[in-house]
Amino acid sequence: MVKDVHCPLLFVFLVAAVALVTVHGQIQSICTDSRIMHKFVTLDYDWPNDTAKDSSIANEEYIVNNNIISGMKVYDDNVYVTVPRWRRGVPSTLNKVIVRNGESILQPFPSWEVQKIGDCRALQYVQSMEIDPNTGWMWIIDTGRINFFAADGTPTQNLCPAKIIVYDIKNSVELTRYEFPNEVAERETTFLNDIVIQYVNDESRYAYISDALAFRMVVYDRVLNTSHYFSHPASMEPEPGNGNITILGETLPVSAGINGMALSWDMKYVYYGPVSGYSLYRVPTSVASQPGGNFAGSVRKVGNKPSQAAGMAYSKNDFLYFPALGENAIYRWDIKLDMTLQNTDIANVEMKALTRVLQDDQCMVFVDILNFNNDGSLWFSVNKLNKFLLTSMDFTGNSGANVLIWKVPIGDTGYLDRTAAPTEPPVTDDGSNGADITSSPGFIVYSFLTLVLSVFFSRQF
Repeated sequence: MVKDVHCPLLFVFLVAAVALVTVHGQIQSICTDSRIMHKFVTLDYDWPNDTAKDSSIANEEYIVNNNIISGMKVYDDNVYVTVPRWRRGVPSTLNKVIVRNGESILQPFPSWEVQKIGDCRALQYVQSMEIDPNTGWMWIIDTGRINFFAADGTPTQNLCPAKIIVYDIKNSVELTRYEFPNEVAERETTFLNDIVIQYVNDESRYAYISDALAFRMVVYDRVLNTSHYFSHPASMEPEPGNGNITILGETLPVSAGINGMALSWDMKYVYYGPVSGYSLYRVPTSVASQPGGNFAGSVRKVGNKPSQAAGMAYSKNDFLYFPALGENAIYRWDIKLDMTLQNTDIANVEMKALTRVLQDDQCMVFVDILNFNNDGSLWFSVNKLNKFLLTSMDFTGNSGANVLIWKVPIGDTGYLDRTAAPTEPPVTDDGSNGADITSSPGFIVYSFLTLVLSVFFSRQF
């Protein structure tokens, strides 16, 4: 009788063990798409030696689970990323991704020496940067403050004034350094988030920067080496009731204003919106670039996004790409198509012709930053930021990688590509202008009805 009892129990145990191994194997095989260039369960760095790493861990200068990638840009096939000092234990806030022994790790950029906390000549907190593909110049914004989202009660430290640095990657030299005055980037409230660069007369001149906690747009003029800002609560503050971002059943409460930025290829419009909200706004650069411009009278809401979004990217062919965080997806707005369907110009077009480009509930959880390389690919970072901020992130690897960097052939380049006039993007292997693009039902209905109405009215008049 004893054997009769133990045998079924042993059988159940063996079945459970096999099932566990099978599930574990499936988890480890998550996100095997060939378009994923880099994966990270946790972030490690290119340390000078093992002693330096061990010492940093011992004195808590490196707390592994407090490191997460946010910003990401690509230049000359090199991927540059930021690790914001949201919490203690981030040894390097600006880095280049390198591969060593088959693993992606972070190499401090431009060096370890410029990552020192408390040294105001060094980098304190880099959330984003922009790289000009024409010159190889990296425009780095440093908020100067750290420990915004500490999970252990560590207070925010207001270490240094906010600054912008223009660094020549090709020649490894700093070109420009500007410290923002306190009235533009207030020492105890500023949170410099995203940045886009405007060309004027074939020269990169203006930087437009979102300040997500001070709810303002900061503008830097490289030629005059001056700065100013605009505050517009209606478009820059969090939208009431739209701050909860729910991803796969888990809700992240967010109270952040103006976040992602995009600039049109013709350099005439800056697009932006609050991360705690759905609205997309636009303002002419002719207004925003000048101190004292009539910002409030010039800003215009162009539409609503399907979900909250962080970063945005404008392409050379007048597509605006942005994430839908609640859907684990990326959408694009076809601006030229909407101009045709609405029979209007760029100044009055509304955002309606939306296409969902990509969607993946496992491998696109919190798409953060999007940008282009000049090889016709859309790059974007995925970082499960909702789980990081809610302290529910799995750092064991059993849930797969936490940070992914994607490269998706899209047949287009970015807004800074000045090499030639825009052309229609080539048709890819799947027969569409993009990779695995599927149109949402709402867009198809909208396009059909607009076409029918346009034919009807053309016949009537």
